[in-house]
Amino acid sequence: MIKKTISYEYSFMGGPNAREMPDLAVSPVIGVMLMLAITIVVAATLSAFIGGASTGYEKTPQLSLDVVCDGSGDDFNLVFEHRSGDYLKTEDLKIVSWVKNADGKMVKHEQTKDSYLTDVDGTGLRLPYIYDSQDGTDSSLEFGDAVWKAGMSAGTGDLKATADFLGLADGSELEDLIDSGESVEIDIVYLPSGNTIFKKEFILV
Repeated sequence: MIKKTISYEYSFMGGPNAREMPDLAVSPVIGVMLMLAITIVVAATLSAFIGGASTGYEKTPQLSLDVVCDGSGDDFNLVFEHRSGDYLKTEDLKIVSWVKNADGKMVKHEQTKDSYLTDVDGTGLRLPYIYDSQDGTDSSLEFGDAVWKAGMSAGTGDLKATADFLGLADGSELEDLIDSGESVEIDIVYLPSGNTIFKKEFILV
């Protein structure tokens, strides 16, 4: 009995088993720590992704727009009407027009806040500008600076300026297209979201 007891105590307190016991205890701890670290990394990555996606999302404005022809002869112009809904910062918009020129070639023109100015009654303006009888052709009303709100109208001024807005050579070319009943397409893109908020094809009359 004594020998067996000593042998049992020796094998428990010393010998090879004494070195194996710490290994058995440490392994589960390391495993738990690794799992915890992986969980933290995954959670942080997911949180950063969701945070970036939510801050980068831009809601597209909900509104009703229309574009119509107005005037005749040298007074011909295109009028952009904001009928109802959310306001629009024109710096966030891109207007794309498509029309066939006198040679039958499709002319695409894009208008943004960085587009060149067009002469309207001796004033350089970026079209279309808000029609305001009190402020006239003030530069704060031009495309890229103005804010369009429900009930407002913006236009391209006159025949010559409208031709420039559509990317045509001059007023005479536009006048010929009007006489022939040519059509034009106008698309308005909300740049922050990239969505087209207005699209219309109509006859130049």
